[in-house]
Amino acid sequence: KKKPLCWELCDAMRLQLPQSDGADDVVTEIPEGSWHMRKWRVFFLGLGSVTLLTLMCYVNNAEDMVRKADSVPVNEWEEIPGIHGIIDRAQRLEQPKRELRDLFYGGSPSEMPWLRTECVIDVVQATSYLGTAVVFLYKAIKYDGLECPDNSPVGCAISVSGFIASMFWLASYLSLAASSCAEAMNSNALCSADWMALTADFAEVANAGAGIQQNCHFRNRWFNFTGNVPGWQAFVIAGSPPTGQAVDKIKHIREARRNRNFDISQCVFDATNAASFVVRSILQLRSAARACTDPRNCAIDIMDVISSFGWISRFLSMAASDCVKRGNQKALCSADISNLVAALSNGPASGMATISDCGSPLLPLNEIMHEPTA
Repeated sequence: KKKPLCWELCDAMRLQLPQSDGADDVVTEIPEGSWHMRKWRVFFLGLGSVTLLTLMCYVNNAEDMVRKADSVPVNEWEEIPGIHGIIDRAQRLEQPKRELRDLFYGGSPSEMPWLRTECVIDVVQATSYLGTAVVFLYKAIKYDGLECPDNSPVGCAISVSGFIASMFWLASYLSLAASSCAEAMNSNALCSADWMALTADFAEVANAGAGIQQNCHFRNRWFNFTGNVPGWQAFVIAGSPPTGQAVDKIKHIREARRNRNFDISQCVFDATNAASFVVRSILQLRSAARACTDPRNCAIDIMDVISSFGWISRFLSMAASDCVKRGNQKALCSADISNLVAALSNGPASGMATISDCGSPLLPLNEIMHEPTA
């Protein structure tokens, strides 16, 4: 049997040492200082030799272990203690792999028309809500009946909550567009859109509650002064300077006309949003048809569809009031009720969507099984 390398080195060093028979040994006197120097020199020499031999033995043993491991048959890994438990645990932790076709839209050519449609709707609704925010801001500053803080607290609440909701919807749709208009899915944008939509839903609930309190009481006669208003010439006698009362009426007429222009702008935004939600509801119905094999994704899509139909009803009702000269109180009441139903449906859907859109690791199945909320 071959000796280890360290043993062979030890034998070689022992043979090289000078052999003495004891006859020629001569006792010589060694100076005390030289003896101490030799003693430390011998000590360090012995320590270095032991360290070197130890390292060489370790390397030699490692090589022997590698040679033995290479000689073991491959099927003996099954005999490792606990290996079956490790394999079972790894199988339970297995997650679906994320492939490039899950990230890039080009991997699914049949989905491209739907994605581009969603991109267009996201951009259109972002623009529409930007205009709606401007209208609500004007109403909070200058619109009679909704002005803050000179008019009623309810009217002020309608204007302020409408402005806040519109700004959050603007952020939500811009985030959705950052994903749907790109070449690849943007999970961070979807997560941001969900949270912005959830915040906007709370503002919509506040807006609907204040609107129901003001617009759904029909005992008080409600009408809009921005309808048929005469020109300022009707209040000034020809050839005479305008009196103070006439000046006030002229200012009122100018303000009424400006209010009417904002009502017409809101009418355009109402019609745009209503048409956009019709298209969005079609996209959500298509997603719901595929997602109802999974209970959570199915619930998200169903609530999204309900909220979209609720907002279709809301914006059509608002258009029935904003697009006519004297407004329509019953239409505004209907719009507020529809807005409340839609916001209460969309809020839970947005909250549930954050689980998949903001989760880690991301699951591609969840991302494609529900249409983004809002």
